[in-house]
Amino acid sequence: MEYKTGNRGRMLSPFEKRRWKEGGGIVNLVECNDISKLKMLTVLIFVAIVAAGCGGGSTGPEGAVEPVSSDAISATPRVFFQAPRHETDHPTELPLGLTFGAENFEIGAVPETVSTAREGLGHYHLGVDTECLPAGEIIPAADPWIHMGDGSDGMELQLEGGEYRLSVQIGDDEHRTIEGLCETITIRMEDGI
Repeated sequence: MEYKTGNRGRMLSPFEKRRWKEGGGIVNLVECNDISKLKMLTVLIFVAIVAAGCGGGSTGPEGAVEPVSSDAISATPRVFFQAPRHETDHPTELPLGLTFGAENFEIGAVPETVSTAREGLGHYHLGVDTECLPAGEIIPAADPWIHMGDGSDGMELQLEGGEYRLSVQIGDDEHRTIEGLCETITIRMEDGI
């Protein structure tokens, strides 16, 4: 079977070959490409309709999409333990790895000299067997608190067997606690697990 090519040296599709035979001459490739474009346009319109139907916002009166509020964008800051998890058991034979996280709040090192605390910026403190301190209180630079004024987000502790309450609390450049930026978890250290 012999294949004919169109004006660009490409092979004719079965549809174009049929048109070639029916028309007794060269197929109008622009017309065939228009059909392909029409198919593609139909698919794109279908995808757009499906995507629009999937949501993406709530609708207000007369179907208008309401904008996302600025409160949703600027969520409340929080601090948390990435590791370990609350109510977990750990072997005493290995150092306990601790990693902290913060959302909607910047963590950084305390500068060499502090005249005033920088707004929206702080560093982690770890309290061992202690609860969160009230907002506005200076975190003591002594047991049971460990300061991470270098801006680090974790550490390792070698602990003996037993149950421990660990608190991660953010303090500003003056080590003053900030409202809502503390979390306390309980972990257990056990021999031979």
